[in-house]
Amino acid sequence: MANRYWVGGTASWDGNAGTKWALTSGGAGGQAVPTSADDVFFDGASGASTVTIATGNTGAKSITCTGFTGTIAGSATIAVSGSVTLVAGMTFTYSGQFTLDATGTLTSAGKTLGSVLISSGGTATLGDALTCTGTITVSSGTFNTANFNVTASDITSSNSTVRTITLGSSTVTLSSNAPIGFSTSTNLTFNANTSQINCSGTSIVFSGGSQTFYNVSFTSTVGGALHTINGTNTFNNLTVTPPATSFRNQLLFSANQTINGTLTCAGATVLRRIQIRSNTIGTTRTLTVATLSANDCDFRDITIAGAAANGSPTRAGDCGGNSGVIFPASKTVYRVGTNATWSGSSSWATLSGGAGADNNFPLAQDTAVIDNSTTLTGTLNISIFNISSINASTRTTAITLSFSANDIYGSFTFGSGITVSGAGKQTFSGRGTMDFTSAGKTVTFSIGVDAPGGTFRLLDAFNSSSATSTDLIRGTLDLNNFNFTALTFAGTGSFTRTLAFGTGTFTISGSGTAWTTATSTNLTVTGPGTISMTSASAKTFAGGGANYGSVTLNNGGAGALTITGSNTFGSLSNSVQPTTFTFTAGTTTTISTWAIAGTPGNLVTIGSATAASHTLSKASGTVSADYLSISRSTATGGATWYAGANSTNGGNNTGWIFTAPPVGGVNANFFLLF
Repeated sequence: MANRYWVGGTASWDGNAGTKWALTSGGAGGQAVPTSADDVFFDGASGASTVTIATGNTGAKSITCTGFTGTIAGSATIAVSGSVTLVAGMTFTYSGQFTLDATGTLTSAGKTLGSVLISSGGTATLGDALTCTGTITVSSGTFNTANFNVTASDITSSNSTVRTITLGSSTVTLSSNAPIGFSTSTNLTFNANTSQINCSGTSIVFSGGSQTFYNVSFTSTVGGALHTINGTNTFNNLTVTPPATSFRNQLLFSANQTINGTLTCAGATVLRRIQIRSNTIGTTRTLTVATLSANDCDFRDITIAGAAANGSPTRAGDCGGNSGVIFPASKTVYRVGTNATWSGSSSWATLSGGAGADNNFPLAQDTAVIDNSTTLTGTLNISIFNISSINASTRTTAITLSFSANDIYGSFTFGSGITVSGAGKQTFSGRGTMDFTSAGKTVTFSIGVDAPGGTFRLLDAFNSSSATSTDLIRGTLDLNNFNFTALTFAGTGSFTRTLAFGTGTFTISGSGTAWTTATSTNLTVTGPGTISMTSASAKTFAGGGANYGSVTLNNGGAGALTITGSNTFGSLSNSVQPTTFTFTAGTTTTISTWAIAGTPGNLVTIGSATAASHTLSKASGTVSADYLSISRSTATGGATWYAGANSTNGGNNTGWIFTAPPVGGVNANFFLLF
């Protein structure tokens, strides 16, 4: 162990080692570059030099800068096995990582550091307030703020090594969208003491690791913030700041939480709101709270327990799945005035044509009526908030409703004066029946159904021009015997969901993988309706091995239809010729009725996607078809399969009979060709 004094002028820490380091202050250079056993000094005798910490330095036992007026620069990591003491009179532009791997004190003298890693069994203690542009990582050992304030991107300690973080009475300000990273908190001792943690990110994931915190605040006022708290944590006070303008910010919980003091989630006004919700719709999170401040707050899948249970926040919105909160009774309000935004000031009245007031703003449990009493004739922009039922059935004066992406908790009814614009997906998430009446309008948005226990139901035909898929995630999409037209459909997943056709036809006009229920766990399909794939280009029906019951899958376009998965249908059919049905090799498609046939000169091709065979299965009866070109197809299941006298045997087929059925031998599945 030795002392090392910088005497090398402006140079790299370990460059040209022969002239840079001395054994004494102002002494002769020529000493070895410092190692982790050496105490390093920059002092008045070092001059106004710039020392650059570059790749290859070997670190130090300690670094002391008393009297130094020069600059420490660079960005490479340096390991220090003791204390670091910076001084006010120096310039510090170093942006790399200080690795503190032994017991020592970090005194930054108001200088901004890059990042800090505590990585030993020792204790790193602050000697004054610490500001970092990067992360403070505690991988082992102890980090003690000694009650000094800390500013950093984030504090991370996610592993299973024995380690301790002690915050004392510090105010800790963290700017990252991942401010606390305690995902794996095994062997972590976290002493929050009476600290205040302020998280200023605009889309925060707070991974608390089921630790106990004191006061935590989410401070961003940027509209549209989406914050998530992970872990079953305990707080003294937990605060989320409302947006600065008319908007909705959200705080999501992935587990139950305890707030021993106050949960402050109140909006600033009825138009500057906060939503408190579970991160998984339909899965309730319990917040055990002593005091709740939640006026102008919306709740979804939240149970308020503890002393704050059964409070009545003013203008609280009920988005479903809640308990422990008494919500205002649902109301009907009427759009008035000429403001072009949904949240426009004084735009809602309790009577048609009445006086508008912000307090009448429609909450998730309300009904918003757009009739001729609003003199707005241009565009009404509907966005940002949890949208209630919209009833525009009596609107005859022309108005355009422009939809950004919204969560919807009620029904939509359009009238003759309505034109629809905007491409944002409307996700229907109510827990009851949400009816949709389009009144013959083609909508420009797509529909999402994410409604555990809820139903999105058509009351007339639905037609969407959106390039974004119709999604069925949870709940029921009920065609209610009406037709539904969209570019694509996605119903994949494992949540409980039902696709109810009645006698309706679900027309999919897109190409590529236009229908995907590739993971069909917990999917129920009901009704004798039809899925019609109408693109003239190649398209895929990714069925996921589901039972589509009595539903007909129809190829209604000239483009080849590829069917993946071992699915069950009521019927397979085509409404154009020629066209192609391609099945996944090794799969079995089970049907009750075969209604695929070509016409003279327009064969329908039946084949496999690869050089192996697929299987078609029908339990009984006689299949009668004609004008098919069949290859790599196994026909089985108990029925007799007649391809017809005008069909072509492309080879590698089993079970197909390439003749017409005998006269009188065709059952109700006979397909009469004209």
